[in-house]
Amino acid sequence: MTTPEFRARSRSFRAGGIVLAVLAAILYLTFKAQTGLPFAPTTTVRAAFDNVHSLRVNDGVREMSKRIGRVSAIDYVNGAAVVTMQLDGNVDVYRDSHAEIWDVSALATKFVELDLGTSAAGKLGDQTIEATRNVNSADLYQLLDVLDQPTRDAATRTVRVLGGGAAGHSDDLQDLLKTAPSLLADIGTVSQALASAQTDLPTLLTDIDRLAGRLDDHQQQIASLVDQSDQTLRAVSVDGGKPLAGTLERLPGTLDTAKHALDSLNTPLADTASAVRDLEPGAGALADSETDLRGVLVDGVPVAGKVPPVAGQAIPAVEDLTRTVSDARPLASPVRQAVGDLLTPLRVLAPYAPELGQLFVRGQSFVSEGGAPGMRYARLGLNPGLGTVTSGLLPSGNFYLNQYPRPGEAQRDRAQGLPAGIPLVGGTAR
Repeated sequence: MTTPEFRARSRSFRAGGIVLAVLAAILYLTFKAQTGLPFAPTTTVRAAFDNVHSLRVNDGVREMSKRIGRVSAIDYVNGAAVVTMQLDGNVDVYRDSHAEIWDVSALATKFVELDLGTSAAGKLGDQTIEATRNVNSADLYQLLDVLDQPTRDAATRTVRVLGGGAAGHSDDLQDLLKTAPSLLADIGTVSQALASAQTDLPTLLTDIDRLAGRLDDHQQQIASLVDQSDQTLRAVSVDGGKPLAGTLERLPGTLDTAKHALDSLNTPLADTASAVRDLEPGAGALADSETDLRGVLVDGVPVAGKVPPVAGQAIPAVEDLTRTVSDARPLASPVRQAVGDLLTPLRVLAPYAPELGQLFVRGQSFVSEGGAPGMRYARLGLNPGLGTVTSGLLPSGNFYLNQYPRPGEAQRDRAQGLPAGIPLVGGTAR
């Protein structure tokens, strides 16, 4: 016969056993979760690598960066690491598949990136993916080994200094993270501007590369420029920057004054531009005649050497001419008056200039006759017509006679064979 106390203890024991069983199941599922769901189907694949570095069991297996399983074991056979991968579910793996060991982060956490291959190659089965088709792990220290020792030392110092500088600036880092969204938006705007066709980033990079190449042999000059800039900045920051602050305070007024001065220069500059445009043809002509001018200057050197003696000989004549001009100065007014008086008759005679010239030319034949050498005389014969004697009452004959020819008519009448008022034939006037 059971007592109530025994029954109470029995219930407590059963409840404790149930609780322990539940805890055991929870612990089993917790540890089993690292290797996949219990009792779920899996596919086993093996791949050989020459170097897996820090790859560990239970590290992930991914396809196109999506988790499809885990690393269940790592064995070393004949110097190669054979990685056994347990894929979730029934997965078909083909003979042209390959695997790569990638980094999750810079902290040496690895995972296996698996390419399952194509069905045309046939299923892989129990075969191991050969190491020649796989890509080994690349660790950070291998990248650093590419650098020479001075560069590695400099990188080490940089990391140390960066760590020391970041210490105690957690609030600043927090503010940076808070403003990161707006900074990212600005970075997006900058990226769009850089990607624009108007920016022509490839050409800009090419020009920068060309500039860097040209500066390659000028390190000493650049270092000297930096030193001089440092001295200049130290001089500017003297006395706590007070002189610079005073200069900056007066700068707005100075800029306003300079602006007004520059505005006032617009008109003179416009005139200067116009003058330069007007001078441009002359400058071009001068440039074109540069060769001829050079030849004249070169050839003129001997002539210029003879000028001083000639000038010395001309001094007495110039002095006499000066006195002559001084003596003739009182005649300037009468001469000017005489020229003014001659203006009217000269205007009347101007149309007859060809006839006057012809008169002087034919004057030589008029006095060309003579009885002996050195003797000349002029013979004048008059042959008045009937019309001349009778003052035109009776005509001289049936032909045209132009008694008062206009300028040019006498020469034209003679060319046409018509008689003039007093024609000249053979130097004799008739």
